[in-house]
Amino acid sequence: MVITTITPPITTPEILTDTTFSPTFFNDHFTLIIAQTEDEQHRAFALRHTVFIEELNYDIGTSSELNIEHDEHDQHSLLCLLHHKATGIDVGCVRIVLIDPSVEQKERGLPLEDYYPAHLFIADTHPHYFPASTVCEVSRLAVHPTARKKNKDIQSPYDSIKESPALLSLSLFLAATAMVGLSQRYHVFAMLEPRFSRLLKASGLHFYQVGGVINYCGSRAPYYIDQRVAEESLPIKIKPLYQTIKLQLEAQLPLTSPLH
Repeated sequence: MVITTITPPITTPEILTDTTFSPTFFNDHFTLIIAQTEDEQHRAFALRHTVFIEELNYDIGTSSELNIEHDEHDQHSLLCLLHHKATGIDVGCVRIVLIDPSVEQKERGLPLEDYYPAHLFIADTHPHYFPASTVCEVSRLAVHPTARKKNKDIQSPYDSIKESPALLSLSLFLAATAMVGLSQRYHVFAMLEPRFSRLLKASGLHFYQVGGVINYCGSRAPYYIDQRVAEESLPIKIKPLYQTIKLQLEAQLPLTSPLH
């Protein structure tokens, strides 16, 4: 199988104010939805199938004839959709995998533990080093192909998606940061391409590499960030967008069972 990877464009704080993707623009055009119903969850799985299975040809998830991509970790995850109001399209999604305090799931751990050898972690950085109730993993971030393909000659409701496509990815990571904090799962892990982690750092999210690189859907390594430090250290130019995203999600999270 040939592995192809997409690195979503990331907007740095220096050029953020030069775009129309301000907090007001975000509220006018986008809604973040924590997937609570079966339909909302199916929409997230369908978008993941479009990106990871159809477009990237990744060999991940459980086989399904329903054109959805999901796995056993979705049962104890928070799923978030980024919905575009004008077109009715879910243009992005991300999930936060939580560790269930039950013995069975605690032993299984985070998704990255399914395929990443424990001995490759730097000392005292393995997820098991932290209390299980404070650990999570950000994964399955996907941006709809429509949002990544521009056509400058055509004016349409899609224009507000394509005005700042880089900020779609950034807004999903900010949404993940907010959900993690609201859930008090402060110790955050993610499997990232090293170059993507550098782009996130340029946007104010400083993930630290805590293990060696392996070949899993491309070259990836485990990264760690403390959500409390990340939130406090966000660049001033990004904080208004982050607070807008956090407010959208805060209203939904009390209605959401962290482990459903």
